[in-house]
Amino acid sequence: MRVLSLLLTAALAWGQVPVPAGAPATAPASVETLVDAALAFAKKTAAASGGSYRFQLVQPPRLPLLPAGRLTFEASHLSKRDPVGRFFVVVAVKVDEQRVAMVRVDLDGSWVGQVLRAKQDLARKTELGMDQLEATPFDGVPPEGALSELPPGQRLRGPLAEGKILTRSDLEPIPLVQSGDKVRLTATSDVLTISMDTLARSRGGLGDHVRLEAPGSRRVVVAVVTGPGEARLEN
Repeated sequence: MRVLSLLLTAALAWGQVPVPAGAPATAPASVETLVDAALAFAKKTAAASGGSYRFQLVQPPRLPLLPAGRLTFEASHLSKRDPVGRFFVVVAVKVDEQRVAMVRVDLDGSWVGQVLRAKQDLARKTELGMDQLEATPFDGVPPEGALSELPPGQRLRGPLAEGKILTRSDLEPIPLVQSGDKVRLTATSDVLTISMDTLARSRGGLGDHVRLEAPGSRRVVVAVVTGPGEARLEN
């Protein structure tokens, strides 16, 4: 019994679950095993994200009439990238290792973790720090792009009301280079580093690409912003 339990646990971890030999394809045990395979796959997919997830079955799935043989289930993908709210898992139904059908298992997921909220009303273009935000517990379906950590070098794209959850779409990079600024451009090869002063023709934050014009020339190059008034030419 212990060996059988270990084998079933290993199969669940990979989303491929056998049904006990002799069990009819439409038996409750088969449906339960199908649900187990879908839940295991959803949990495995969610493990790559921060926080933790809870899943529950929305409605029992239906299996079609199947030929006799050894029945297994192998989950393939989710209907959405983030497994929160309503979604479904697509599962392949196999008989004697041959795929004979595809079914869906409808689930409802909720995310449990921490989100960042504004402590007070914040104006657009505010350069954010953790003194303006607070981490609060969350259990449910967060807004798309909800943040649990503040990425560096960001400011608000628009106003943020007190208590609102901070999302990726609320942020934009703090410009370190403005159009018309003098920018020190560095180019590096295996054995040589060359630096020169250029003129910015676009603006950008840390890691952004900006257009730079060399003095005395109308040639424009594209470089990556590395700091205030600094950029690096990519190889």
